[in-house]
Amino acid sequence: MTLAIISSISLLYIILIPKSISLPTYLYNSCPNNTFAPTTKYKTNLNTLLHSLSTNVSTNPTGFYATSAGNGTRDAIYGLYLCRGDQNTTSCTDCVKTATTTDLPQTYCTNSIVATIWYDECMVRYSNESVLGKLANTPKVSMMNTQRVNGNQTRFAEMMRKTVNDMAVQTANNRSGVKFTSRTVNFTRSITLYALEQCTPDLTANDCNRCLMGAIGQLSVMQGARVLQPSCNIRYEIYPFYNGAVNYTLSPASNLVLPSINTGKKKLSAKVVIAIVASVVVTLSAMLGMCVFFIKKRSKKHHSLPIGHSEDFTSVESLQYDLGTLQCATNNFSDENKLGEGGFGGVYMGVLSNGQEIAVKRLSKSSGQGVQEFKNEVLLVAKLQHRNLVRLLGFCIAGDEKLLVYEYVPNKSLDHFLFDPEKKGQLDWERRYKIIGGVARGMLYLHQDSRLRIIHRDLKVSNVLLDIDMNPKVADFGMARIFGVDQTQGNTSRVVGTYGYMSPEYAMHGQFSVKSDVYSFGVLVLETISGKRNSSFYQSGYAEDLLSFAWKKWRDGIPLEFVDETVRDSCSLNEVMRCMHLGLLCVQESIDDRPTMATAVLMLESHSVTLPMPDQPAFFIKSYVKGDNTDQSTSKSMPWSMNDISVTEVEAR
Repeated sequence: MTLAIISSISLLYIILIPKSISLPTYLYNSCPNNTFAPTTKYKTNLNTLLHSLSTNVSTNPTGFYATSAGNGTRDAIYGLYLCRGDQNTTSCTDCVKTATTTDLPQTYCTNSIVATIWYDECMVRYSNESVLGKLANTPKVSMMNTQRVNGNQTRFAEMMRKTVNDMAVQTANNRSGVKFTSRTVNFTRSITLYALEQCTPDLTANDCNRCLMGAIGQLSVMQGARVLQPSCNIRYEIYPFYNGAVNYTLSPASNLVLPSINTGKKKLSAKVVIAIVASVVVTLSAMLGMCVFFIKKRSKKHHSLPIGHSEDFTSVESLQYDLGTLQCATNNFSDENKLGEGGFGGVYMGVLSNGQEIAVKRLSKSSGQGVQEFKNEVLLVAKLQHRNLVRLLGFCIAGDEKLLVYEYVPNKSLDHFLFDPEKKGQLDWERRYKIIGGVARGMLYLHQDSRLRIIHRDLKVSNVLLDIDMNPKVADFGMARIFGVDQTQGNTSRVVGTYGYMSPEYAMHGQFSVKSDVYSFGVLVLETISGKRNSSFYQSGYAEDLLSFAWKKWRDGIPLEFVDETVRDSCSLNEVMRCMHLGLLCVQESIDDRPTMATAVLMLESHSVTLPMPDQPAFFIKSYVKGDNTDQSTSKSMPWSMNDISVTEVEAR
């Protein structure tokens, strides 16, 4: 076999095998509610700054870099990054590039004048004021592990405090120029304390010590805790969480020695060449076989589906249903087939001629949207596919009729079980925890991972449907795009949603964002834990709403008294604590204090993640409404509409 053939096969092998990408572990971000117009000079300077931070990191072994853009102008911007002292250049590079190229400009802090983002591996910040050499104690993020240490808690607290106080002095006076210290201390034979402290190296020893002492004062005494500040951070755990867990100061990242690679030129023997070629050929053959298998399998799957059900549809026509077909499937939209009534019209259960069950939403005739625009919106929304979203299969337009065809979800909505005294027993704690996680992943897809950024604006238990296996599916997530609502990216002249789920800034001022959806998710989480409607409190004349009730039980250390009695004896206390903690964080009054859905998913899926401590929830606008305990979208005194609606930001991604 010639060298050319060997080279070609090897090149093909390298191209086909995906490269490993190290994604940093996101922790938190702070993006104050101050934005600039995307066309301003500040935006240009911000892009220049982020590019400078991103391109510099791979050639900078120190793990710290500060720069600026637009010096001498009113639109000047200043920024820096700090990598954890035990990280190598590759981990530092991956973290900073993720922050500067994706997360800050596109995901978390779009068009923010000031921003700080923390990962396990690094911190990146920028501001319209100089940040170099200046002590910054705020914003401050306190996180903790929810479990206590086994053994003498008082003695552990004393040992931890002494350790981190000693480390603060050592970190501040670190002569290496990298203000980073880590230690391990044995507490018992089975429990070891691991601690880490770090300041940005531009601080003086005095400022570094002040920063760390302020952070130490915020530490909780649990199995682990951390405090994040722009100028310093501190963390301790009872498991090794940093590289090189030894009882002395770690070497700075610039001194880390990586295994050397022998680059001397040696001739490969014939046996080695044959072995390499054989391995490549076998691997390529296996990959080719897998590709053929999946292509055939996918082709068969698509040919077995009716028109409009293929994931590969590229035209509106492939999604269109005939009116007669839907009339036949729903028995001409008879009351017997009616599943419910919403702000946009009735929903009907139907069965197609091939036996497939569907749900048909018959839109009211007040939409001012044109036919072609409506079709284009349907095509966009139908391409959003996630296991925790109800799938839009197609549409029908005939005269004044506008119909949407969805997959049929047999177990109705979450409230159908959660608030029914007889049926709530079918939702054991394991299922409730699974439902909370599924809704979080569905909302994360809408906010961040889909080709559109969709703000739901009416997330509630009645808009979460349950399939045959009780898996949750968020419904009505694309209705606003399809219906044509008067809205912009940041506010609306028509506030719509359901009373009790709307965040304060949205209900009072019409300001919506992904964080207003996070607020609704928090209410949903607390309702799922307690088995009680938020509306049941103000409607029964209680002195407080569900959120305040949850806060008091959490604050008083009796969270089980908040849990639904049907699952109280069988639930996982750790999972209940984590969900209550998350729910209370989501309903904070300040949008900056609420987590993103990405953080919410991480909190639910990773039990080692420490959480910020919540404050008392947002003040709930109480209104004692007469009637049964059903969702109330509005009352005469309320400034919002009864329409159940969802909103998508106008830009595609």
